[in-house]
Amino acid sequence: MMNRNRLIAALLIITTTICCVVSHSCANTKASPMGGPKDTLPPVILAVTPPSGDTAFPLTGGTIKVRFDEYTVVKDAAQILLSPPHKKKPKAKVKGKDIVVTFQDTLRPNTTYTIDFGNGLADNNEGNIAPRFVYSFSTGDTLDSMYISGMVLDAETMTPVKNALVMLYREFRDSSTMLLLPDAAGRSDDWGFFTVRNIKKVPYWIYANTDDNKDYLYNLGEEKIGFLDTAFTPNLVVRDSIYELGSFDMKDTLACQARKGQLEITVFKEFYSTQFIKEKGRKRDKCGYVTFGAPNVEVSSFQILGVDSSDIIIQYSPQRDSFDFWLNTKYPPEDSLFMTISYMKTDSTGALSLATEELAAALSKEQVAKAKTEEGRKAAAADTLTDMKITLTDTNVEQDGIKIEFSVPIIEMHLDSIVMLTTNTRNQTDTSTFTFTQDTTNIMKFVLQNTEAYKPGYKYSLEIPEATFIDVYGRKNKEEKKDFQLPKTENLNSMVLNITGTAGRRFLVDLTDDKCKKVFRSYEVMQDGEYFFPYISDGKYSIRITEDRNNNGLFDSGNLLKWQQAEPMKLFKLADGTSVFGIQEQMEIYQDIDLSTIFD
Repeated sequence: MMNRNRLIAALLIITTTICCVVSHSCANTKASPMGGPKDTLPPVILAVTPPSGDTAFPLTGGTIKVRFDEYTVVKDAAQILLSPPHKKKPKAKVKGKDIVVTFQDTLRPNTTYTIDFGNGLADNNEGNIAPRFVYSFSTGDTLDSMYISGMVLDAETMTPVKNALVMLYREFRDSSTMLLLPDAAGRSDDWGFFTVRNIKKVPYWIYANTDDNKDYLYNLGEEKIGFLDTAFTPNLVVRDSIYELGSFDMKDTLACQARKGQLEITVFKEFYSTQFIKEKGRKRDKCGYVTFGAPNVEVSSFQILGVDSSDIIIQYSPQRDSFDFWLNTKYPPEDSLFMTISYMKTDSTGALSLATEELAAALSKEQVAKAKTEEGRKAAAADTLTDMKITLTDTNVEQDGIKIEFSVPIIEMHLDSIVMLTTNTRNQTDTSTFTFTQDTTNIMKFVLQNTEAYKPGYKYSLEIPEATFIDVYGRKNKEEKKDFQLPKTENLNSMVLNITGTAGRRFLVDLTDDKCKKVFRSYEVMQDGEYFFPYISDGKYSIRITEDRNNNGLFDSGNLLKWQQAEPMKLFKLADGTSVFGIQEQMEIYQDIDLSTIFD
């Protein structure tokens, strides 16, 4: 009996051991061994069936198999682009170590296609992205062999735009991008670089679109658009040896930046071209607004029933696509205002013509009710101070002065109460004279500038007493004091730009960080000369230059239907072609910039 029990126990142990071994070996054949080195290598293509460059590809039922050396998945199907695109996108499915592509639409006869897999494929274990692979085939007897390349840049920052759709059209229509799928297409990579390959040697109209919803069309007002002014005929032939047509690791900066593109397309968020009154209303009892459908509105008159024109204060937005108005009256305004406005409106023919419209703007029921409640009266009583914002930076005060900004118009100023104190290196304090000017584009902004040059080592103090300013509501400013002095220059740098080639044009020159996101100092350049950039810290910088064609001090966007480009913006490039330069401690830089060679 004892021996029998021992035999049963031994059999149970052996059976359990075998089950554990079998269970472990069958758990997940795709999992990487425990404890081994992490897989950092991307999957490698072993075979493609049919081979790239195949002709006489069937119009229906055709498949493409791409075999990899390891299990690979479709990580992002939106990255896979068929050119020319179809409404129904091709499907890519995993079958073992193959990626199998099938088509949902009937292909066009005698047409060369490409499939750009982009960054859409990755290995199954670690998610390593497969190298970008572009497959070409033809439904006819020949394969088109030309290609184009270039960069897609943001018109406002001149930074690369990734995943932009580059669209080629054989025929020109101003609405093609909104209505028709392109005759060929490609996408920009992480560096904004694109190629569109295996196309015909014929003229194409070329556009770029951010294509945010991936429908291969341009959605007006939602996406950014760019275009070349004239048709372009490809003049380069696809070859395996061409550097720009290779596969690149997006983390390899040197390799990616070494690519040379033929074209440069800048995309912009376009302004609406139809001029009309879009909205009007009241912000509070003495303040209202009118907004328009397009920028740069031309208003010839604006009147409010029962209000003298001298008591109406108007402030336009920087783009002149709206304005706020205030009533500088001693009596409370009516809950409803009746207005008459004459402006240049887009008529039925698409042209601008003078139109006169009558408008009404009323306080909301909530605004009226709140004003009559005890809570509203208490809030009004507490609202006795006007908003005053003082902006100055030690590094820019010499050029920009001290900026003083209000949220509503100022109707009374007592500038003789403002005091600017200067304390020299011997600790002797004296008052300084200053100028006080209103901004030319914003009536609520002012600039205070010392009449004497600021000196290193001196201390300065600005004192603005209470009630120096009184706004349209009768509110006064609170007392403010700002102390400042010039930065110590021992460890800082400076730069002088010797700018030539202005030729009567106006430019905006900005010193920015290397990403063109932060602006450290700006100049409005209207004539040749030297422009000084002091107090620069160590770091990487770029010089961004905009041709201000309408002289409004702003970057202005473009319009596709009007075939109007955004205002030209360029990054100054050094001799080696780079637009980013490093500044180290105690450097004094002198740089010549000929604008005639940059803006030809």
